[in-house]
Amino acid sequence: MKSNSIISLACFLTIVTFSSIQFSCNKGKQLTILPDSLKVSFPLLNFQHSQYYTLDHDVRSIELVFNQKIQEETVAENLDFSDKNGSLSANYDLVVDGSIIFIRLHPGFYLADGWKYELTILTGLKSAEGNTVVVEKSYQFRTTAKHLSDLTVSGTSGDSLQRTLIACISDIHCGDQRANDRHYSWFAKNAGALEDFLIYVKNNPGIKELVILGDLFDEWMVPYYVAPFDSLINIKNSGDYFKAIANSTVNKPIFNQINEIISSGEVEVVYVPGNHDMLITEAVLNEIIPGISWQGQVNGLGKYNPVPEIAMEHGHRYDFFNCPQPLVNDGHIIPPGYFVTRLYAAGLANASPGVKNQQKPSDDAIEFITAWSVAFGYTLAHFNMDADTIQMDSTKVQMSGVDGYATPMSFNGARDLYAANIEANWPGTQQINQVPVPLDVFLAILNGTYLYGAALFEYLTDYLAPDQPKVVAFGHSHEPDIKVFPLEDYYTGIYANSGSWIDPDQSNYKTRTFLVINPGNWSGSDLDVVSLYQYNLDSDQGGQNQTWQPVLIKEESIEKE
Repeated sequence: MKSNSIISLACFLTIVTFSSIQFSCNKGKQLTILPDSLKVSFPLLNFQHSQYYTLDHDVRSIELVFNQKIQEETVAENLDFSDKNGSLSANYDLVVDGSIIFIRLHPGFYLADGWKYELTILTGLKSAEGNTVVVEKSYQFRTTAKHLSDLTVSGTSGDSLQRTLIACISDIHCGDQRANDRHYSWFAKNAGALEDFLIYVKNNPGIKELVILGDLFDEWMVPYYVAPFDSLINIKNSGDYFKAIANSTVNKPIFNQINEIISSGEVEVVYVPGNHDMLITEAVLNEIIPGISWQGQVNGLGKYNPVPEIAMEHGHRYDFFNCPQPLVNDGHIIPPGYFVTRLYAAGLANASPGVKNQQKPSDDAIEFITAWSVAFGYTLAHFNMDADTIQMDSTKVQMSGVDGYATPMSFNGARDLYAANIEANWPGTQQINQVPVPLDVFLAILNGTYLYGAALFEYLTDYLAPDQPKVVAFGHSHEPDIKVFPLEDYYTGIYANSGSWIDPDQSNYKTRTFLVINPGNWSGSDLDVVSLYQYNLDSDQGGQNQTWQPVLIKEESIEKE
């Protein structure tokens, strides 16, 4: 097992190193520039990833600064600003002012958002001294996406009023009424914000789909001493449990808004199951949210491809502790992470106000039993719980039928159940779970806290992955992020994580976060654009009224082909 880990890591490092060498060599081949040649710069623009300049989509002019005064009569025939549809010269004027050329857009003409443009300078462009550029040169420009709150002005190449956007949320972790009343739910304080966000999605003219990447429901966050199923409160099975979650006082407005989005007929709602709701079925989900698009696969897993070059899933498929475990005990799929969560819920229920979820640290052991001990040790220490008081060997974990486990279990009994064969069955587990590139146990344990690595191995690394989408979106880790791969200046893929909507005091990461993806296949652009937002309160100028508004955190784009 250890040798497999070393081989996998060495393979990855070799790939990245080889890429670095190749790109460095290519970058080093520079043209020899004559001292008196004409050169241009764009001092007002950012040069992103050593590939393109970023333009605000509402820019009205572009400034080119040369190192010498320009002959005005040579400009028009030797400088052209274009997009995929050809020259845009009919829509702008060229204004020369000494060594500066301005491309000034005509009134009524606007650049499309999330669009690729090209500026070409020919060798016929001359300075006052008669010098020219050494060779014909083209420069790429990309416009920013329109902010969600600014979807009113149409561009020439793409209509911003068209519905082309995917809004993506995950990890809400709604609990049932008991979870809210007894304070062991992760979700309560952000309920009003999420309800407002869903109204925002329903009313936004640019959003085509709302994708929920799992863990809308939380069947795991139940203290070990509480029976998950209880006939006295009409919860006899998982289906009843999920319905009880939807009907709790905190969550009911949320589910009402999701149903209203579907009823409006303008925005499709898509669901991909997560680990905390891996036991939900398509039938139960459609009872709760009629008309929702189910994107489940094998038990407890799902995946969604809105277009071929974009892959979206919760991310627990690659997490050793939290993926379905169909081979450990025949007829059952809940993983060991379920029992860690039951202990964590007990600590949360009895914690002093303000105790924050620090997120489980990365485990550096490849053996299951060691990783289990690290997870339990962290949870006990975090809430100052005593293992002797909990009595790890006593059958105190109330199961009451969850995943078919009818009788109580002990924590040590659960540990021994998994330890007996979980590692030996790991290759078969991955095959059943349809893992594209099998991982060894060590890397799969690391994926419990850092999913970027899973995105690289499973999707974005050409040398390993059978499919290479341009954009991979996960949830699960609660860490909102956008990263490019493999290198900042020479990337071929984007990894994005939607973060979570759990209570702010239960996370070290930003919460109320979501992704907005604009697929080029829908917008007509050559680019897929991925934006990360946070939904925050914003005061008006007088500071009297506060409203929820999306705040842009980060944005990346990638050529879709």
